[in-house]
Amino acid sequence: MPSAAALENRLNTLYSQYESLRPESSDADLEKFASLFSDNCTVFLKSMREAKDPAVNRQAIVAVLREMMKDQYLEKRKVVSQLINEQDSRAFVEMENRYNVHSKVLEDFPETLVATFDDEGLVNTFKLYSCRSHLVMMIQAATGEGPYSEEIMKGTVTMSTSIVVMIVNIY
Repeated sequence: MPSAAALENRLNTLYSQYESLRPESSDADLEKFASLFSDNCTVFLKSMREAKDPAVNRQAIVAVLREMMKDQYLEKRKVVSQLINEQDSRAFVEMENRYNVHSKVLEDFPETLVATFDDEGLVNTFKLYSCRSHLVMMIQAATGEGPYSEEIMKGTVTMSTSIVVMIVNIY
C-alpha cells in the first residue's frame, strides 16, 4: 500500500501532466497522462454529471481528453485543501482551477476531486465534483451550441428566474 506522501506525489505528477496538455498535444502525451491510471479505472474528467458515462480504461481517457480539449483545457491547478487517507488509498482535494475555454480564461473554478489508488499507486477512480454551468455557458457563447436560452446568454434573465420558470413549466 503506497504511503500518503507517495499518493500526494502521484496526484501532483498527474496534475502537472494534465496542465501541460493542449488540444494540439500528441497521442503520446495523452497516453503518458493515461498511464497514471490503472487499466480498469473509472474516471470522470469533466464532472460527476457524466455519472452514467465514465471513461473505464486508458484508451477511453485519451478519447475523452481529445474530445474535451476541443472546448476546454486545464491551465493551472490550485489546491485549497487536501486530505489523503493512507489506509483507504483515497484522496480528497478541494481546488480552484484555471481553465481555458475557447481562448477565454475561467479563473478560480471550484472543483473537488475524490480519487482512489491501487496497490501500485495508479489512480483507480477519479471523480471530479463541480457545477459546470459557467463552463457550459462559455462553450455555448463560443460555439452557439448548448442548453441555455437566448435570454440567459444575453443576460436579460437571471439564472434563478430561469430555473423557477423551468420548474413551473414542469408542473
